[in-house]
Amino acid sequence: MPIVYACAASHAPGIRAWTDACPADQKDRLFSGFEQITAGLAQAKPDVVLLLTSEHWANFFEHVGAFCIGRGESFEGPVEPWLGVEKTRYAGDPAFAERLLNHCYANGFEPSFSHEMKLDHGSMVPLSFLQKDASWRLVPLMFNTLAAPRATPARCLALGRTLRAALDAAPERVAIIATGGLSHDPGEVNHGHIDTAFDAAFLERLAGARLDKLAAYTDAQIAAAGAGAWELLAWICLAGLMGERKARVIAYEAVKPWATGIGLVAYDHAA
Repeated sequence: MPIVYACAASHAPGIRAWTDACPADQKDRLFSGFEQITAGLAQAKPDVVLLLTSEHWANFFEHVGAFCIGRGESFEGPVEPWLGVEKTRYAGDPAFAERLLNHCYANGFEPSFSHEMKLDHGSMVPLSFLQKDASWRLVPLMFNTLAAPRATPARCLALGRTLRAALDAAPERVAIIATGGLSHDPGEVNHGHIDTAFDAAFLERLAGARLDKLAAYTDAQIAAAGAGAWELLAWICLAGLMGERKARVIAYEAVKPWATGIGLVAYDHAA
């Protein structure tokens, strides 16, 4: 069955942990954007949500793979008690996850898998908006965005294209949520710097379905936008999944108190 909805959203912890530090006008625009993607997801009525998200040293220490699919019976988060998000348990879909794994292994990708994946702010901030009246099952796909070597943008785009065939063949109604980014350098030498030029160019490429340009990002270009910009590998994977479909930029704000360029995009009624 074709994908029924797709979107991407930043997951800065400040969105929930220190909400009121954000200037009121920026907060209003961003929260209005979250309301739009929440409504879009609810209208799509998915059976399964494939969550393209990032690892933040919540799960992987001795083993760090490029990609990891959660095949647990359930997933719980957040791991951070200070996040301001109520701890929530989501039903997983091990059978769906297994089909994705088998499809990847048959088509040139070998992601790792986890039966006990934990969810941190990278997943839980967007889910805290989108989970309202949720009846869908959750399957996380985590990207290594922390420790080199990482998968290249071109590889992440190719993974998205590979996954698309599996989702098109699935009997379930599937929605996709990518999280992370945009430019930020949390806890690093340029903490607080937001590269609005990088963010604008990235969103333009995503909105225009410029897959060649998204795949062409170099490590140096991403690193220059901050250590947190590697989270956009999940967004590039989403672009690969959506192919020639163009995204709609719902909101973008450079929020200095959250030290992050915050973006929201959607592929409306993506079937």
